[in-house]
Amino acid sequence: MAIMYPDIPYECTPASREEIMFKVLKDLPEEYYVFHSFKIVNVDEGVINASETDFVIFHPQKGILCIEAKAGRVKFEGNKWKYASGDEMSHGGPYRQAENGKWRLRDYIKNSDYGYLTSRCKLLHAVWFPSIDKEYMRRICLPSEGDMKITLTADSFDNIEEEISSIFDIELPNKVETKLTSTDIKLLINKFLAPSFDLIPIANLKVENQRYVFKRMLKEQVALLNYLEEQDNAVINGLAGTGKTVMAVEKARRHAEKDESVLFLCYNYYLKEYLQKNYGHPNISFYTIDGLACKLCDTITPNYDRLKDTLEEMYLEETFPYKHIIIDEGQDFGKERLNDISIIELLKANVVDEGKNGTFYLFYDKNQMVQAESLPSYIGESDCKLTLYRNCRNTENIATTSLRLLGENKKPKLFDGAIVGDSPEMYFADDVNQTVLTLNAIIDKVWAEDYTDIQILTCKTEQSSIISDECSTGVYLYKTKKIPFTTCRKYKGLEADVIIMVDLNNDTFDKNVEQVMYVGSSRARYKLSLICNLSERECEYYIEKHNAKKGKKIEKSFATLFNSKYKELK
Repeated sequence: MAIMYPDIPYECTPASREEIMFKVLKDLPEEYYVFHSFKIVNVDEGVINASETDFVIFHPQKGILCIEAKAGRVKFEGNKWKYASGDEMSHGGPYRQAENGKWRLRDYIKNSDYGYLTSRCKLLHAVWFPSIDKEYMRRICLPSEGDMKITLTADSFDNIEEEISSIFDIELPNKVETKLTSTDIKLLINKFLAPSFDLIPIANLKVENQRYVFKRMLKEQVALLNYLEEQDNAVINGLAGTGKTVMAVEKARRHAEKDESVLFLCYNYYLKEYLQKNYGHPNISFYTIDGLACKLCDTITPNYDRLKDTLEEMYLEETFPYKHIIIDEGQDFGKERLNDISIIELLKANVVDEGKNGTFYLFYDKNQMVQAESLPSYIGESDCKLTLYRNCRNTENIATTSLRLLGENKKPKLFDGAIVGDSPEMYFADDVNQTVLTLNAIIDKVWAEDYTDIQILTCKTEQSSIISDECSTGVYLYKTKKIPFTTCRKYKGLEADVIIMVDLNNDTFDKNVEQVMYVGSSRARYKLSLICNLSERECEYYIEKHNAKKGKKIEKSFATLFNSKYKELK
């Protein structure tokens, strides 16, 4: 079955037969992409120019075919195409209209930064007369712009794939053949044929409520959530961006909507505040482990030993105030003292053991252990272990860079239709002044691109950061604007459209803090900029350490090593 855009045909009159044509095209093999009522609009010197092609068909190995449909009775008199009523058709008739749609699409691609794609992909056009049989068409003389080899008829409904393939086989005057790489295919779909995947209204991109977030979830996440309905406890692992927090929140919401109390635990205070603000529900209590310790033990400061005693008492007396427990960023709960006194096990026992009819779920990423030195022992001992594989937060390029910074050279697993995105940008600065100038230039650039959700992260602490003197109470001040600034550790579990990372220096790359860089870079949805304070010799050392290719420009080779584009401050 072909991939259709949209899923159902746009509204059209029965006489046009486009709905029937849509259903027939939908039966093409899954390699085909079919776009109904494909429009291109541009403004040139204050004038709007618009074109519409009834169907655009894309096959990654064959090319692009633009089809103009003309149902019902048509005439050709006095060198003009006319409707049955005698009214003249616009655009010079169906063949010229189909051809014009093809050239508009070619120019649309050619006049972009990816114009080279037109030399790698065949573009053809055809006309479909769905109300007229082929035998009748063969008996008439088509005008000079028409040819039966690019004409579909009512007979085409029975063998549409064969006839479309024969049109794709036609040789073009410029000898162009379709030879697209996997990247080329994604670009054509994401940037031109289905630009809605890429043209996201950045300034308004907010997670407004649980319903919106759930729409972003992948089929594997939905299937896993449904599977969890039959499991009273499980641990779920996944790399950054695979939707662990999205799933955790949705699982909590499902219980809460049944009027059941849920304890949602995380280690990170910033994450807790964010979740409480955006997903607050009367039946969901968001806490950090320290906050929960103070709440249950009625103390001002957390005391884990006292928390253990309290949880044991509540277990025996059956007074634990929650029916369900969900832990996000569970790898942080491997902190030595928490692990030693089995806090996780006690929490689970209070909702799952001895017919309590509650549930206990822990979401974690073993690659994000920035608060603890080892995973909680509970994770290794759990009977039900599940894994999320596909990244649904980052663009492909950002996900790749995050894995490179982690020391992984593998490609990320992404959902179908994922945005390729711009390559992360890597800058180099020698000192504080140059770092600040570079940071300001990056901010100006992303502002000019209408991004407003910007976060600056340091791989160090706020106090030891190279830009600490330019920051105050968690913000970087620039041009009367306050840009949020914090550490990669504190920002774990959160995300922003644009992430700018600072303090990537010799210590960062040489002292086994790959997980900190991975955490920070994987927070970015669409834009990632890295400011490095490394000498040429230090860059060369890491290039050689990774057995990477070394070019004439050492900094450029270093950036390439981490799937980034080398940028110089102008």
